[in-house]
Amino acid sequence: MESMESIDFSTNVNALMERIHNQQADIQRIQRELEVMEVVGASRDDEVRVTVRGNGQVVAVDIDESALRENDAYELGQLVKEAVNDGLRRVAEAGSAKFKPMIDAAESAPGI
Repeated sequence: MESMESIDFSTNVNALMERIHNQQADIQRIQRELEVMEVVGASRDDEVRVTVRGNGQVVAVDIDESALRENDAYELGQLVKEAVNDGLRRVAEAGSAKFKPMIDAAESAPGI
């Protein structure tokens, strides 16, 4: 016959394993959502806009015609770089926001 301590330990371990399994499933779901998510990044004055997927892939670059006329190749490159970096920053922020509820729940869980 099992003691109460043994039963409680088994119950706690099983509950913990189930929680870990559910968290892994949530992480995989969020990662899939982030991979297909698209955000738009822009340079100052919105002269260049890029669309970036959650996996970091740049899928579109839109350059305002006035930016083409008013900037040389170096300046245009700087605007594209600004827009890409803005898009990547927005992807990172969106990823953090998606994972925040899970992180908050883990931090507030008993015994952690």
